[in-house]
Amino acid sequence: MTIWQEYWLEITLTLIVVVLQTATIVALVLQEQRRRRLQAELALERLELAYLSRTAQMGALSGALAHELNQPLTSILANAEAGRRLLDIEPMDLRELRDIMDDIILDNRRAATVISQLRRLMLRGETSLEPMDLNQAVTTTLGLARSELLARQTGVDVMLDMPDVPVRANLPQLQQVILNLLLNAADAMAHLPPAMREIAIRTRKRDNGVCELTVADRGMGVSPDRRAEVFKPFVSTKKASLGLGLAICRSIAQAHGGTLVFDENFDEGARAIFTLPSA
Repeated sequence: MTIWQEYWLEITLTLIVVVLQTATIVALVLQEQRRRRLQAELALERLELAYLSRTAQMGALSGALAHELNQPLTSILANAEAGRRLLDIEPMDLRELRDIMDDIILDNRRAATVISQLRRLMLRGETSLEPMDLNQAVTTTLGLARSELLARQTGVDVMLDMPDVPVRANLPQLQQVILNLLLNAADAMAHLPPAMREIAIRTRKRDNGVCELTVADRGMGVSPDRRAEVFKPFVSTKKASLGLGLAICRSIAQAHGGTLVFDENFDEGARAIFTLPSA
């Protein structure tokens, strides 16, 4: 009697189990590949949506940014003309000429910084997280928004934790969140007299190592029943808005391993709390 004749049932059952296990493994592998592919597609869609939102922000700030660039360029031209006049004076005042050259250099660097920040914000498809100082991100973003906030007659009170607040983040996306929170705060106070329009910005490193950025305004605030709704896509209190800004900002926060919420205990307006893991 052969082995097959003696153990045909056991062999058949074993082969069936092996086939089923193989099919299960193949199905799991295919499912995992599909899951990863969907995650990659969702990540790309999120990045594209964030880029489009950032582009819209830059469009809204175009007038202010043009003014921000026009100031150093106008100063460079005025100093260059003054320097040329000095060359025709005898004896030449070398000290004043050196001061003029120094002013030109400073204005040139200021214009170059604005252009560099704009270029970073307009990059698309960025995903890498790098160690950086949250304070520095706040400072550079305020520099980009300075002229816009002046045009809106809105003051800013800044209190940064020292010496630094180290995080791992993507700078353009981080600036996008900060800029969105700044402009939302300014919009919330548009109905107030200019003397009352002030945004309070704070950074700190909590005892548990989490880094925190808060942006507070003196507007009408966010009612408790709307605190969760405002982070959903296409939900907005502004008529001209698509309601994607806060939804994208929360998505960016989550992609960084952080959170974005409104303070439930703040009753003097609205205060957004943006947290990131410490670097």
